[in-house]
Amino acid sequence: MKVKLYLARPTVITNGKRTVSPNDTAIFARISYAGYRLKYYLDESINPKYWNSKDHKAKETSKFPQFPEFNNRLKNDISAIEDVVRKYYNDNNSTYPPPEVLKQLLDSALKQGDNVERMTFFKFFVDFIERSSNGVRLSEKGQPITAGTVRTYETTKTCLENYQTHSKKKVDFENIDMAFYVDFKKYLTLTLKLSTNYIGKHVKTIKTVLRDAENNFGIAVNPAYKSSDFITIKENADTVYLAEYELKLIADLDLADNLRLDTTRDLFLIGCYTGLRFSDLSTLTPEHINEGMITITAQKTGQTVVIPLHKTVKQIMEKYSGQLPPAKSNQKTNEALKDLCAKVDALKKKVCIKGTKGGQLVTQSLEKYKLITTHTARRSFATNQYLNKVPAITIMAITGHQTESAFMKYIKVAADDHAKILQTMWKDQEDNLPKTIAI
Repeated sequence: MKVKLYLARPTVITNGKRTVSPNDTAIFARISYAGYRLKYYLDESINPKYWNSKDHKAKETSKFPQFPEFNNRLKNDISAIEDVVRKYYNDNNSTYPPPEVLKQLLDSALKQGDNVERMTFFKFFVDFIERSSNGVRLSEKGQPITAGTVRTYETTKTCLENYQTHSKKKVDFENIDMAFYVDFKKYLTLTLKLSTNYIGKHVKTIKTVLRDAENNFGIAVNPAYKSSDFITIKENADTVYLAEYELKLIADLDLADNLRLDTTRDLFLIGCYTGLRFSDLSTLTPEHINEGMITITAQKTGQTVVIPLHKTVKQIMEKYSGQLPPAKSNQKTNEALKDLCAKVDALKKKVCIKGTKGGQLVTQSLEKYKLITTHTARRSFATNQYLNKVPAITIMAITGHQTESAFMKYIKVAADDHAKILQTMWKDQEDNLPKTIAI
């Protein structure tokens, strides 16, 4: 038999490049015997920079002074694994234990058993949220988890606790299977009457927590979450954007007597002409601007984007003596945006919004201003630039979309807009044709 030790997650992707993980990661043993293979996590973890991947043990370096004791423990674990397999073979008529049996035997031999309180799914979820909140756990790209994402985690945890009470079915690592997936989706759809995308967010969070538990902590989880049927459902959201003439109507509002709406309007317009997410827009400072260019690292993706200063942004900064308008919370800004846009008569026209909620296709007719949020600025930027015939790849460099198909789903271009674009292109082609000379 062979027993080799490996790190669970030795690298992360930062700014599109794979680098050594800055965090401690779990160690697992890959056990090969009698045609069987088992991946078994030990009660050890180490920072990848101190790991010798060639010798499958800690580096013998003064920067990791505890390496003698650490490697000795690893050696003892390997010996214990070999002893467990050998003992089972001798006690069971020269047969080897199947992987699931071997795991149970190793748990008894290597873990502290009843002396350690069992880690449940919800206890782990609490720790997961805490690590995400305090910066210990990073995103797959090595970025800190945003406050908004942490709130999403907390919402999913509460939802699962309520589901457990409602269904009287225990939610734990071993029983988050396909039966759970179907029943939980039914609860979210029929009982809570959530939208398709909201349901998808909950499923995505559950998969993230289970993956973290299994890959980084060696916790045995039901493998159903990896199934292609355990999917994160999603539908294209029916949202709005503001055309350039609508942005001008907002810009022309006289708000001299309303500081709250005035600063909200100015910050929103900057978003409409930079394409920045609100999380980046609210932290934008003059220090991010040099020689007419905004250079900022997006909080969500960790990517650095460079955006030229639009004349509207320059005018707003001049209004604030070279500074940017102050930002409030996303929630308060959204509330102010509704009040702001309600002052524009053109935004009181009703628009038709469709979406799946409670398992039913729901169609609503709402006044447009009621649908405008901080994210409308970013979508308006992308859509307007596309309609102005800026190449999609150029806009994507700013918005961060990785594929053109994802970008095209994101922008809001109606069928008549596409027709007008084609009509304009044909006219330009005709104007550029050489004139026929009669002889």
